[in-house]
Amino acid sequence: MTRLKNDLRRALFGLVATSLAVSLLSPLAVSTSYAQNIENGHGVLPERRIRAYKYLGADEDIIRQTVQRIVRQEGDAAGGWVYEWSAIGKYYEALGDDLVRQGPHQAALDAYMTAGVYYALAWFPNITSNEQDEAYAAQLRVYKKGGKLFDVPLEVVEVPFRDGILVTYLHKPVGVAKPPLVIYSGGVDQYKANHYRPIQDYLAKGLAVATFDMPGFGEGRQWPREQSSEAHVAVLEHYMKRRDIDTGHISFFGQSYGGGAALHVALLNDPRITAVVAMCAGIRSGGDNSLLATGKIGKGKTISTPLLVVNGTRDPMNPVEDMMLTYQSAEEADLWLLGLGEHCAVEYYPVVMPHVAQWLVEKNSR
Repeated sequence: MTRLKNDLRRALFGLVATSLAVSLLSPLAVSTSYAQNIENGHGVLPERRIRAYKYLGADEDIIRQTVQRIVRQEGDAAGGWVYEWSAIGKYYEALGDDLVRQGPHQAALDAYMTAGVYYALAWFPNITSNEQDEAYAAQLRVYKKGGKLFDVPLEVVEVPFRDGILVTYLHKPVGVAKPPLVIYSGGVDQYKANHYRPIQDYLAKGLAVATFDMPGFGEGRQWPREQSSEAHVAVLEHYMKRRDIDTGHISFFGQSYGGGAALHVALLNDPRITAVVAMCAGIRSGGDNSLLATGKIGKGKTISTPLLVVNGTRDPMNPVEDMMLTYQSAEEADLWLLGLGEHCAVEYYPVVMPHVAQWLVEKNSR
């Protein structure tokens, strides 16, 4: 696998040239910027974002070289943000197509998942143009191509919601007839096909995972942006009808904006919900209607569902004092502080995600 990745990197560098853990000891220096921009004539991607996409499967050298070629945010031409990242995605997608025909399916799967990471960078941080929309469609396309090669093939499950459907991606572990289910939602710039890497840690623990785009994001853009429990409950009730899921053990995981929604789910105190993980989940968004201002968080024991609160200690959107208030609002809770990590502390994911999965396994064993 290492040789293949090195070969791919060398090939991609040639293509580009012609187209012009929990570690508590010494975390990397971090940037205070939260999204991409153009500075001094070329693209800039904050260090924490580089770490995040490297964790998801991108190559750090390719990321750093690519941002140097980007000179504008818009436009479907060389030097444009969407164009440059999509070109890399197309390379890996074509490679995956070739490998599927040749037979080495693991290498094809790796290529498809890598393509998806670069397509995700193409539409990052949100979808506001036709070019970004096409990049998101490409990410979904390669995810479903790769999904056919999963140990248990990906299942696309449509959930009725309001006047339409929520498209969910169901990932199932090998050899588990009726696995417990984790319903998984990301943030404003991390949609349902962005979570392949952490999902592997859940599958390894025998958990099934259903990912979806919340209202206002990804394939849920037909509805207004909304941080509530309504969509999550719709997914819950749909999966409760399945016979291949352990419907007595359904949990929720949410990060960032999705973490805030997960707190709304926890506040339902619904006996059908086994546990909730709220990662980097702010409690102040919404002003007078925020979880903090309305007293839903920070005013006694308002949550009876087992809750895990987890984040880095240097997140201005979810500081330690807010995490403490959230932790103290639950009758049964754990609080994990991840060293000097910023928002969502992605540098700790390689170690912390298996522990999150194990925490959920222990809650499901009751």
